[in-house]
Amino acid sequence: MSLLPSHWTPLLTTRTLGRAVSHYEHTLTSTNLVLKDMAKQGAPHGSLCLCECQTAGRGRMDRQWSSPEGQGVWLSVLLRPALKPEDAPLITFACALAMAKAVREVTGLDARIKWPNDLVLNGRKLCGILLEMGFDAQGMYVVAGTGLNVRRGAYPSELAEHAVSIEECAAIPDRGAIIAAYLKALEDAVSALEQDGFAGIAADFRRECITLGSQVHVLGAESFTGMAEDIDATGALLVRTDGELRRVLAGDVSVRGVMGYV
Repeated sequence: MSLLPSHWTPLLTTRTLGRAVSHYEHTLTSTNLVLKDMAKQGAPHGSLCLCECQTAGRGRMDRQWSSPEGQGVWLSVLLRPALKPEDAPLITFACALAMAKAVREVTGLDARIKWPNDLVLNGRKLCGILLEMGFDAQGMYVVAGTGLNVRRGAYPSELAEHAVSIEECAAIPDRGAIIAAYLKALEDAVSALEQDGFAGIAADFRRECITLGSQVHVLGAESFTGMAEDIDATGALLVRTDGELRRVLAGDVSVRGVMGYV
């Protein structure tokens, strides 16, 4: 269960991701914050920051992310992808897809993706992802932060209706094995994006996305309800309402299922 690099780096099969590791055994503000500072200092593509506990973990739309000690996988990866800046947000889909594959590979659990990038299990949130972009002397970089609930104590009791951990559904896994599997799947997915854009991962993502084919509430400046039909080449969700197909951008809204969280 240890996150010490000496425990899990022998499992790595990546070319670059996770080959440079900054590991904090105890408390850290946020792996994203630390890795953004490292990026500005010239840290290489694939650099990884992980810790046992975060005090300032964040999710999408600046929501707080609970990250208690030893209860999950709290990590960030630095990517310097061969993508145009406008295509960089597609990496959030690659992260969600990679974590879904890693959880299934290590635990056997059928975690699925709630568009755009939440991982859900039995209708509750298992993992959240936060992407942050920046530019330095080397060009564009992306810091991809991931928070995976492993033990029951990963989230506060008041979130029990909407959150879940692996421990509630399967044996407690080796967190290092999940990290190694995630980094390999992420490296493959990012390579596919670099080569073919969203088309490189679209079939896999659609297969894993539990949102498609469901009635959803779109909550934003203008809220509406409709059927989530597809995802376009930019990653936007296509929702049909009153005979009209509307394009929903991930950064602008929250999407909730009509019957619950998913």
